Amino acid sequence: MKSSELVETYARALFDLAAASDSVDAVDEGLRGVAAAVRGSIDLREALVDTGIPAEKKRDVLRDIFGGAVAPEALAVITLMVDRDLTGYIGDLARAYATIAEAERGIVVAEVTTAVPLTDALRAALVDKLSTALGRKVSLRESVDESILGGIVIRVAGRVLDGSVTSQLRELRHVLITSRQGGEAYHG
Repeated sequence: MKSSELVETYARALFDLAAASDSVDAVDEGLRGVAAAVRGSIDLREALVDTGIPAEKKRDVLRDIFGGAVAPEALAVITLMVDRDLTGYIGDLARAYATIAEAERGIVVAEVTTAVPLTDALRAALVDKLSTALGRKVSLRESVDESILGGIVIRVAGRVLDGSVTSQLRELRHVLITSRQGGEAYHG
């Protein structure tokens, strides 16, 4: 089984557990928190992947750090992943779970890439316009990529809307290269 399929299987099982206990939002929030903590702490990440540390000790560390703050279903699946040497996939699990939860709620996810972070006003306007256009509630996944120079790239419902300065410059370059050169110069 590929790692993406494995993560999807864990995420689906976790969603089913969370839905049964009416804790979908709490699990989502907990997963994001654990993923951010593991990503942000070299010491924690190294401790969780260290094969010299027994699995029970790793479970104790996770319970000590996250026990009161994370839904028990999320903590159980995370400790299972750590036990099976899948610590590197905790961030993928959080993303896959969020995608499943949003799909189950009828929410469309729009991946938005900008050169600078969105302002609250622009974020709200974007959500409003996309929701109206798609006829469904929209959730944004934002990322910043300075290489697009300016503008915005939106990936939603299988489509890519590329309004970045980089793509506009690329189109202009293509037009200039492929256009026929004009006639003779005017000598008047």
